Amino acid sequence: MSSDIQSSPITVKNRILAQLPPDDLLALQPMLRPVDFRGRAVLQEANRRVEYVHFIEQGLVSQVAGTRTDYVETAMVGVFGYVGVPVVLGSPIASQRSIASMPGTALRISAADLTAVLADRPHIREHLLRYVQALIAQNTQSVLCAARHEINQRLARWLLLANDRIQSDILHITHELLAASLGVRRASITNALLQFEAEGIVQKTRGAVRVVDRPGLESRACDCYSVVRDAYAWTQDAHDGHSHVGCSHGHGGQDDIIAGTA
Repeated sequence: MSSDIQSSPITVKNRILAQLPPDDLLALQPMLRPVDFRGRAVLQEANRRVEYVHFIEQGLVSQVAGTRTDYVETAMVGVFGYVGVPVVLGSPIASQRSIASMPGTALRISAADLTAVLADRPHIREHLLRYVQALIAQNTQSVLCAARHEINQRLARWLLLANDRIQSDILHITHELLAASLGVRRASITNALLQFEAEGIVQKTRGAVRVVDRPGLESRACDCYSVVRDAYAWTQDAHDGHSHVGCSHGHGGQDDIIAGTA
């Protein structure tokens, strides 16, 4: 890591990092490296050693279970979270694959560096574990949702969660990726989106879906959305007393780019 990256202050968009007390964030800052990731990039492979933890700043990452060609999404990670939970839990191996659903940016730290910081500052581990509880809630609710609810409800839930995590009404997502994430046929996604569009809830464009009527979309979603939303809201509310840190993000040279594709 170059010295100009180490010495430059950073803007923290990731909610997990932003909720850290200033001294804890400063302790992590020299080891955080900004990286870009492209759509379909693999941030973590299943059953492989975790080399880096990625605190997502922009974009969306899907955690998936299954094979390379036949998988289903178990959780999505955006600005509220990070990829690399096993490191915080003390395990070197990832159980799931993490694939970028939408391109974005992250602040990356090596697993070895984070492990050393957690040993020196155990209260940071406690902070990061709050996110793990919310992630488990999302994993559990995804299983229930897939087993019990109709495709329109499941799609509405997915679009709402994605909308929350990228904080934009325009979701750069294809029908194919939506179908793979939800474990359904592409035709089912197309039909559901056509119905939402006819109702004025979303607007489809090539390679993207725009949320036009969020309250309308919420009315189409199953209760799984509110369960997951509330689980993440708890992690935010639990740290309202902490100082939020944000300043200009400068670094010399071009960000690293994670370009591996799924």
